[in-house]
Amino acid sequence: MRTEEDLRNAFDHLAGTAPAAAEILARLTPDAKPVRRTRTPLVLATALATAAAAVGGPLLISHLRESGQAAQPTTGTAWTPWLDVPTLKGMRINPRVSTANRQTWELDKVMGPWSATCLVTAHRNGDFDPKTIPAGSPDVDINGASGRVITSTKNKPLVPEPDSGFMRGFMTYPAKTIVWQPAPGLWVLVSCQTQLEGGTPQVPKLDTPWKVDLPKATELARAISVGGQLVSPYKIGYLPSGIKPNRVTYQSPIGEVAGTGHNFITFLSDGDPATGYQPKPKPKDPVYKRSPWEPMPGDDLKITYNTSKFWDTVSRIRTLPDLKINGMDGWYVGDGIAGDSGSVGGANDAKTAVHLEGHRVQVTVQSLGGMVSQADLVKVAQGLQLAASSTDQATWFDIATAIPAPR
Repeated sequence: MRTEEDLRNAFDHLAGTAPAAAEILARLTPDAKPVRRTRTPLVLATALATAAAAVGGPLLISHLRESGQAAQPTTGTAWTPWLDVPTLKGMRINPRVSTANRQTWELDKVMGPWSATCLVTAHRNGDFDPKTIPAGSPDVDINGASGRVITSTKNKPLVPEPDSGFMRGFMTYPAKTIVWQPAPGLWVLVSCQTQLEGGTPQVPKLDTPWKVDLPKATELARAISVGGQLVSPYKIGYLPSGIKPNRVTYQSPIGEVAGTGHNFITFLSDGDPATGYQPKPKPKDPVYKRSPWEPMPGDDLKITYNTSKFWDTVSRIRTLPDLKINGMDGWYVGDGIAGDSGSVGGANDAKTAVHLEGHRVQVTVQSLGGMVSQADLVKVAQGLQLAASSTDQATWFDIATAIPAPR
């Protein structure tokens, strides 16, 4: 059992030898690859876990409010993952979405007739308010940290569902969400749900209801650690004046679906929600709530990097490229590409995007709402530095320096 002396010794070690906490956490290892960590991050983890264990949940929250630590997270940049979220057996992470003060990981079951999903959200800089934790919420131990299990309803969710993602509109209520604070200023929420099995694996009943899966959420929460890694397949070199990133979305290849690949998108904006992309009324189809690649109101620019085979279509439609950029064939394409369907638009569509193909990759730089000129689209495309390999992520760039700081 850790003692107060252990806690003091750990912090003494950190004070004398450790660099900034943000630097430590930004360099933790990639997910799903157990590698040897240096001694200092281990001491940091010990100190944080000991501090959480030594102080009860309500006292910890009170201390953070009084000291102001909640506004000073030790989690690195906006794009550097604040958590290492492992995949549970039989599940995958797709997609993961990062914004300035919130990151989400959506897990779903890979195989089998009945589904299971989990949602992990990490919040900093006041994006989650601990005052919303209802009094009397049951305690749960998360590796020595004091967590709570919160029940919420659809009309009063604990936090909004993801702005875009596979789970949007499909959460099961009343939901059970585990919430805890693994580091100062960083709050993590985990919830899971499982589809009830009906019929047999040979003749399954696919419309069975869903249930909240608190045991699975607890298992996942206890497997999460502070830190992580996300790399970018491109480095942004030029952006129009006033345009900055506000969201990064990444989906890895889906192993059992032939032709899928890496899908890495940066959405950018000038900060004015009244300009740029404005959604139009759409049919009442759940798919429109499920796309993590659809622009949000106010987005002005979208940079897409995709290695899926179904995207490699433009060169088969247009015989001669309109331009060459960094050794890749390029075409000016129209509004039809905005729907993420792979369409390149008709001949009369406004040419709102530059589409590049080469090296088994497609890259599209797209103006949303007409806010970015065609000349600037070309400059953005010319300024992109692509990784040496589209499949070997060891050649990809540190996302902290590849994608500029968010708006």
